[in-house]
Amino acid sequence: MKTYITGHRNPDTDTVMSAYALAELRRFEGMENVEAICPGRLPAKSEWAFKHFNMPPITVKRDVYTRVGDIVERGFPSIDASVSVLDALKLLDESGHSSLPVTNADGTYRGMLRPAKLLPLFIERVDLATIKLTDSPLHVCKGVLNEHDRVRDIKSAAIKNSHNHFPVVDDQGRLVGTVLKKAFAEKPPMQLILVDHNEIEQSIPGADELPVIEVIDHHRMMFSSTKEPIKFMADVVGSTCTIVTRMYRAMGYIPSKGMAGLLISGIVSDTLLFQSPTTTKVDIMMCEWLEKICGESAKSIMEGLTSVDSALIAMPPDQAIKSDLKFYKEGSTKFALSQIEEVHLSQFHKRIDSLSAELDTLIRREALDFAALMVTDPNHGYSELLFRGKESVRRQLPYTKRDDGLFEMPGVLSRKKQLLPEILLAL
Repeated sequence: MKTYITGHRNPDTDTVMSAYALAELRRFEGMENVEAICPGRLPAKSEWAFKHFNMPPITVKRDVYTRVGDIVERGFPSIDASVSVLDALKLLDESGHSSLPVTNADGTYRGMLRPAKLLPLFIERVDLATIKLTDSPLHVCKGVLNEHDRVRDIKSAAIKNSHNHFPVVDDQGRLVGTVLKKAFAEKPPMQLILVDHNEIEQSIPGADELPVIEVIDHHRMMFSSTKEPIKFMADVVGSTCTIVTRMYRAMGYIPSKGMAGLLISGIVSDTLLFQSPTTTKVDIMMCEWLEKICGESAKSIMEGLTSVDSALIAMPPDQAIKSDLKFYKEGSTKFALSQIEEVHLSQFHKRIDSLSAELDTLIRREALDFAALMVTDPNHGYSELLFRGKESVRRQLPYTKRDDGLFEMPGVLSRKKQLLPEILLAL
């Protein structure tokens, strides 16, 4: 069973580092075949941290849909197309299967050997030892699958198919193995651990098809019911990396210098170097413990993270908004809130029109009631808000609206603890 540890889609540094560090801790505890993944583009700040601390970067994975390659039976016997029909039938009989795939010398799939298709040769009483498979009427299976096919897309057709197993090929047409029909009815060969979120709607695509066995988070609880008991750890702290660090200490497991640096990166990025109102004494205490291991201060690491070009400068508007975007549903209302850190708000002001257009596009594409972008200057403890959509919500916001349509938000740094509650109150 493969276990993926993933943060929310449109990942930030806290979600990346908490998944990465938790995977090491779970391996230390004895969990096998566990891997941390980044559900989307690796944030530039996270990339800087991996390079700075000389740590192998996290695996980027766009979805966790079960694919044919996850359930294929590899090493399944096949028959070389150059052998005689008689030898092929002997191999088929010895295999105990009703049919076998036939391949060319280079491994490319040619067809399925099914005895019924060879009936004309028996009727004509030809010498089967002198006829090669290449000259025989092979059955070309209509159920040939590609290893990258999503199981959800072909499951129904496969179950209705009269054949019991299907050949699987790679992108070059080479035989990978076969899939038995019963495999489509079995449980997925993967499971999930969620960090820094607990809403499936915010998780990596395909998460709704896999069992969740654990959740570690510091946000509001919106997790759906489960069939079986799971581990669930949540706390009111400023960073999920803080919770993971506390788990390291509870296990008596000291992280490496590099891992300690990555955990500090997650804590200071999510707490804005302890300036965010979400910051707690626990965040500071865990960071102080990590500093002793890492040999670098939280302040110097934060300076390195903020030296990376912001999303507004480094990305086009659509990618900038997606860089840290979360979707919410409150009753019948659906909305999205994005946040970007930017120490030069003039860069934001230059892009208001293009960012507004992208928010409008997001609203149409995702059928949202409204969407907003919060741009935060952590050095001055100040944010500005670009709001698009439902006017009744806009009018209820307790912020000063400027002539250019932006809302001024002095002292507001946290989307979770300061902006979201005002949005919910407005609703």
